[in-house]
Amino acid sequence: MELDLSPETTMLRREIRRFVDEEFRPILTELADDIDRYHDLEPENPELTDNVRPHPIKIPEDDRERLREKAKDAGFWAMGVPEKYGGGGLSLVERCVVLEELSKHRLGLYQPGLGVIELGPGLTVGEPSAYLGAANEDQVERFFQPCIDGEKQSCFALTEPAAGSDPRGMETLATKEGEEWVVNGTKHYISWAGDADFLILFARTEPKGDDISDHGITAFLVPTDDDGVSMRSIPVIRPEYPFEVTLNDVRVPAANVLGEVGSGLGLAKECLGESRVLYAANSLGPIDQSIRLGIEWANDRTVGGKPLADRQAIQWKIAKSAVDYQAAKYSVYHAAQQFDDGEDIRHESSITKYQTTESLWTVLDRMVQIHGGAGVDADLPLERWLREARVRRIGEGPSEIHLKTIARNLLNGYEDPDPLPLE
Repeated sequence: MELDLSPETTMLRREIRRFVDEEFRPILTELADDIDRYHDLEPENPELTDNVRPHPIKIPEDDRERLREKAKDAGFWAMGVPEKYGGGGLSLVERCVVLEELSKHRLGLYQPGLGVIELGPGLTVGEPSAYLGAANEDQVERFFQPCIDGEKQSCFALTEPAAGSDPRGMETLATKEGEEWVVNGTKHYISWAGDADFLILFARTEPKGDDISDHGITAFLVPTDDDGVSMRSIPVIRPEYPFEVTLNDVRVPAANVLGEVGSGLGLAKECLGESRVLYAANSLGPIDQSIRLGIEWANDRTVGGKPLADRQAIQWKIAKSAVDYQAAKYSVYHAAQQFDDGEDIRHESSITKYQTTESLWTVLDRMVQIHGGAGVDADLPLERWLREARVRRIGEGPSEIHLKTIARNLLNGYEDPDPLPLE
């Protein structure tokens, strides 16, 4: 593979970087620790009433709206949405470039665009083209166009307590009654469900038997204010808490079936291919920024009369991290280019998801160690990135599942569509 960014893509990278430096950083620098926190710590919710120092995950609404208008004027809104629906129609390589630059700030791992610059507005998992391809005109008008316009938010409700890495074990059941489906079940660790206007919900429409197959799982569009939908937040290691969503006799009209009945798992897989590459690209910014922080600290910090940078142990941490970063970056853009060339990237998406998230964790651990006590001080972004990095080794498929997938593909004769020449 030969990655040669066009002048337009290089300019896009430059302009996104400028926007982050000039518009995001001043706000983030002044952001108070208790501003617009995600969860109100109320007495009736004792799980959330501890005195742990909260971390912000949003910027003030007035700043968000002001900057969003600037971003729209610059063409930075809905850049990953097909042009047919009013978006920018960027390629996957171009979207990776945008996310890599957007992630280079304190909130960058889980709020890279801060609700200001969005590739797929209103979508938390999966890319707009997959959903728009499955939706009919009525569903586009009621659900997805409002997302694209910044008026609605969705969430991706796939994972369950007993069906995490393998969704074929799904137990949430939708039963047909006339022109409606009655849904019962529980979804677990659903990101941003508390902000969502509707769920992109996956449920079994055929009873689960001994022979679990891809069939029998259907996608539904379910408004979160429907009767029978309830949720609670789940405190976790990262500042943004996911949710448990319970569905108790929720009645969903047949008009809200997304795609064909029984095709839900195929849609989920289609969403996760591109999404995993972008998830990986989103990890590159903090890797780069943490190495820069480590280099600056090593050059400025003196211990025993000598700069830390003179210590071989420190040098090796920085050198190994630079190698890991380059490998991670190559894996991202290799997979993205393959996708843009029309190749099946399920294998490559597993490689890059594993490579980047493991590198993120390893590099951040090294940079925290270089900083010593300062590395776990919340005044620097390192400790937050490290906690969030631990989640990213699980999100979008645990590392072990991706290793299993990669090994299975290779042992079954997988052929690289872009092999290196042997001569």
